[in-house]
Amino acid sequence: MKLAIFLSLISASAAINGSHGTDVAPLILQQSIPLPGVNGKFDHLAVDLAGHRVFIAAKINNTLEVVDFQNGRRVRSVSGFREPQGVLYLPDTRQVIIANGGNGEVQFLDGSSFNVIKHVSFTADADNLRYDLQARLVYVAAQDGVLGAIDLPTMRKLPEIKLPGHPEAFAIESGGRRLFVNVPKTDSVFVIDRSKSEVIGRWQLTKAKLNYTMAFDEAHNRLFAGCRNPASVVVLDSNTGREVATFPIGGETDCMFYDGAHQRIYATGAEGRLDVVEQMDSDHYRVLAKLLTGPLARTCLFVPELDRLFVAVPRQKDHDAELRVYQARH
Repeated sequence: MKLAIFLSLISASAAINGSHGTDVAPLILQQSIPLPGVNGKFDHLAVDLAGHRVFIAAKINNTLEVVDFQNGRRVRSVSGFREPQGVLYLPDTRQVIIANGGNGEVQFLDGSSFNVIKHVSFTADADNLRYDLQARLVYVAAQDGVLGAIDLPTMRKLPEIKLPGHPEAFAIESGGRRLFVNVPKTDSVFVIDRSKSEVIGRWQLTKAKLNYTMAFDEAHNRLFAGCRNPASVVVLDSNTGREVATFPIGGETDCMFYDGAHQRIYATGAEGRLDVVEQMDSDHYRVLAKLLTGPLARTCLFVPELDRLFVAVPRQKDHDAELRVYQARH
């Protein structure tokens, strides 16, 4: 409790110091939920809104950590994975999907018992997962330049889309047929026609390299590519691929979200920093806050229905791993 209060004060102070004179801190640390016994870095997170649960892929620990965010406690630590990285929760089928980096296997779990219902094999390093609700497809980024897809009604693996390097974060266009994917080996964003499962464009980045994270403002046709060299976000026109702006963020970015309702961007990185950036208009951005999290606290999850940001922080020398819950303020 003392640690949570201390961290909350630090977070509030840092937010105010970085908010350009505004009176309201953009994020307040609401709670810190301990995850004792979990070692090593985390990867992606997913949420079950109806069940008040957050799922965290504990990559090095080879577990799925299940947290009740309403009551502020871990309810289960599920084992049996090989470097779990990507995680999705499908509320319509009540299934949890895990992408394993160690063996390339994608596992479908019952959301209550966590028993494996189905597994689909890809090449090694199955990582990011995205759900195309309209087409009922789960997309999987895997090693050796593979973007795969699984048809949910049939649980059938569809033909893979080949790319010239390992795909990292990607975004699905809800109002069209395109999918945008980062391939950091090429410092490029590739554009895929989902209806044809083929690459229809390549946008070469010039203002920064190593584009790992991505967020999408579809309403304003702006695509955000989070890069590691230098540590920054390149803003692209999603119609043309033109680079329209850049702004700095913390190093080793590995997760980024866009809050369309309040026009904010949240980005985390292994450097141990959480950036809150305001979108003043489509081409202009300013940093509202730079919050310290912890070394290797790379991944986060923004849940717009709750207006909360969840950040998984690995174990440190002086305290256990934890899930931090930040409440947005406007």
